[in-house]
Amino acid sequence: MKKCLAVLFSIMLFFSSVGTASAAFKDVSKTHWAVDEITYLTENKVINGYTDGTFRPQEKLTRLQAMILMAKALKLDLSNRPNPGFKDMPPSHKSYKYVAAVMDEGLFPKNNYLYPNKPMTRDHMANMLAKGFDLKASGNHSFKDVSSKHWAYQSIKALASNNITLGYTDGTFRPNNAVTRAQFATFLAKAKADQFKTFSYYSQMLGYKIELPNYMKDKITIKDKKVEDGVYTTEFYYMDKTNLKKDLFVGAIRKIHKSKMPEYQGAPYNPLKIKGDYHYFYQGPSESPYTMNGQLHSPEAKEFSKIYFKINHMSKGIQ
Repeated sequence: MKKCLAVLFSIMLFFSSVGTASAAFKDVSKTHWAVDEITYLTENKVINGYTDGTFRPQEKLTRLQAMILMAKALKLDLSNRPNPGFKDMPPSHKSYKYVAAVMDEGLFPKNNYLYPNKPMTRDHMANMLAKGFDLKASGNHSFKDVSSKHWAYQSIKALASNNITLGYTDGTFRPNNAVTRAQFATFLAKAKADQFKTFSYYSQMLGYKIELPNYMKDKITIKDKKVEDGVYTTEFYYMDKTNLKKDLFVGAIRKIHKSKMPEYQGAPYNPLKIKGDYHYFYQGPSESPYTMNGQLHSPEAKEFSKIYFKINHMSKGIQ
């Protein structure tokens, strides 16, 4: 296991040197799982971050921050909005105009108090996004901890129907949980741009489902195959159409029967889950295929690295 971790760490260091899109925040690394969405919102002037150059991705998002981001994402007119009547949000407050616009659009429940610094919860987030982007609920999407009587049921279902939320791997949505700034950025980017919504890949051979961002659809190929009895793999390839002009191995999900595990001890695999008698792992490439060509900083090499990190992250949520 120590050997496995050492190899994985060296791979992460290697790909970190390749570089991907940067969100320009000193606490959002190029390998952060939400860097693409944060970068997108930054470039579209939705997110500014803090004056010290940080984004603070793991910090809980406040209600006021969520309203400001929504108003910017929707490009709401901030002028001549009626006073929402919050006793803790007077017109003299520097962010009052954002709150007034969001409330006038009906994106947040009315009350006597806003509690602007209170953490934004997942159910209020769902309500805001569904109404703000006019998302409709359809299909049989449901979460075992959100009953049809929940006040935000239709909004939460709408997010699932539009491939904006998958919930957790245990089938829950956890509506009362607070949303982090990175989480809200990903939800907001998905609602605003189709490229960040997800599509499902079902592997009948390996018995799992993985969600991948839409922007990968025309950039990767996926192949399932049996390696030997008790060992199966899904291999992901990046389709380089302009540089090396071939399919390049970017990662794999492996399914290994417990009886075969001794043979794979020390392999550079990242454990994902155990289902029945099978162990699931993620495996990345040992090095970038662009190394030998001296093109580590080419657009294709950066795209390869970006896809590698995203598949690595999304594999942790396989169902």
